[in-house]
Amino acid sequence: MKKILSALFVSLFFASAGLAGSGDGGKIDVQNYDVSIDLRQCLVSPYPKSYKAKAVIKIKALQELSSIELDARNFSLIIDEVTGNATKFTHYRNLLKVELDRSYSEGEEFALTVEYRHKDVFDSAFYCFDGIVYTDCETAGARRWLPCNDVPYDKALLTLRAVVPEDVQFCSNGILRDSTVRNGRVTYSYESIHPISTYLIAFVASEKYMLTLQDWDYADRGRGSMQVRYYYQRGETMFNLRNILQKTGRMLDFFSETYCDYPFEKLAFATTDRHFPWGGMENQTLVTLCPDCWIEDLVCHELVHQWFGDMITPQTWADIWLNEGFATYNEALWFEKAYGNKRYMESVQAEAVKYLGSNAGWAIYNQKWDTEEPNDTEVFESSITYSKASCVLYMLRYVLGDAKFFDALKKYANDGRFRYGNVNTRQFIDFLEETTDTELDWFFDQWIFGPNHPVYSPAVTIERSSDGKWRAEYMITQNQTNAGFFRMPVEFEVTYRDGSSERIKEQNSYNMQVFEYTFDKEPAGIRFDPDNRIILKEVR
Repeated sequence: MKKILSALFVSLFFASAGLAGSGDGGKIDVQNYDVSIDLRQCLVSPYPKSYKAKAVIKIKALQELSSIELDARNFSLIIDEVTGNATKFTHYRNLLKVELDRSYSEGEEFALTVEYRHKDVFDSAFYCFDGIVYTDCETAGARRWLPCNDVPYDKALLTLRAVVPEDVQFCSNGILRDSTVRNGRVTYSYESIHPISTYLIAFVASEKYMLTLQDWDYADRGRGSMQVRYYYQRGETMFNLRNILQKTGRMLDFFSETYCDYPFEKLAFATTDRHFPWGGMENQTLVTLCPDCWIEDLVCHELVHQWFGDMITPQTWADIWLNEGFATYNEALWFEKAYGNKRYMESVQAEAVKYLGSNAGWAIYNQKWDTEEPNDTEVFESSITYSKASCVLYMLRYVLGDAKFFDALKKYANDGRFRYGNVNTRQFIDFLEETTDTELDWFFDQWIFGPNHPVYSPAVTIERSSDGKWRAEYMITQNQTNAGFFRMPVEFEVTYRDGSSERIKEQNSYNMQVFEYTFDKEPAGIRFDPDNRIILKEVR
């Protein structure tokens, strides 16, 4: 997800509204959601936000239990009936509590059929205005339109069927299995063949959509080709759309080569309307964009999320930087691939400027989000979750070197422990250390688990000695507040009076560290970090 400022009031309102706990969390493992939803009246004037739906939910018990709780927000949903392996239910304080027909042991599976309705209310998850309908669920929005176990680590398979008027285009996650026309209506059936987190479940529908299709060949020729679908609306800037049509295949090629083959069965992009609170949202196989937002870095950002966020999903919201930092940094990698190093550095520097100009002052990793639902205005604080996190990856590349950095990320994307599953920050760090044979706790302790950044005050003295050589002392002092010492490799550029220069690389391991050098010719000066490798810093 990429935030835009016009949506701040939406996030503030629903953050302050409060949400009860996330159901039974780790007590159950949802295996499958089979959802049927009738959207016909939502797409006909006066466009009410109410609909009827049914969800068949298959669940595995992770411990012995005779009742469960699912997330279902009372403000949005009315639960009419729960059948299957259920005897009775209550819907109170945003939880659907279901008494099961017996006690289920760890590993046993059961199924619930929930018939429910959405109220005619706006809840910032189900959007319905003037002939367009779509969902937007990150972080805890799925519970506003679908009873579910609304935590990022419980990924499940999905089948979603929707009934719409026959003049409406509809798209959801996964591949289109069927569409049948009958009596002026169309029933679409989509299936996700890979597990999906609830916050990434989505659909779009509009009578205004026009559709362009492209085919893209997987790198693995045995997989054949994949369809890329572009849902756009009349009046959008066709120059921008045509640019994206020319770039998407190249982006898919690049990221497939860099990490692993595109991991899903379909890719679609769909623009929304003025009520959409973000720039884009990376719903699995179905990216939603703000109106007319066929913007290269935005499309790239949401595309990369298909690998980092959708294929490999954060274990909890404390690990969200593994989504947004990766997606933001990969915008810069795409610019490096497409336009060269100068555009790469401009992109990373722009994120550093955003962070340094509006640093919120807290650490990237917030441990309380392991167990608590985050305030969206904090979890999507762009200076931290996006800009700082992306710059940390830039500096990690510097610390490891290109060969180790890209080899590790390719192995990460292909590791069976994470593919189509979840990862937490500790697992990611351990994996990097194991793969690169490099101790990295010091790096992540200061940049991910600690706040702020170094403030350097370098000082140099240069004197000619009696033997005719030139001696220099270079002292690095750090003066930051509300942060510890930042250990980093540093580079110096020595320029000489004769116009020549050389680079020296050192390890800055403690404060007020002095480096001593002897030169055969007179230095004109020594420049600190000439290529801006420690990009999150101030120099005073």
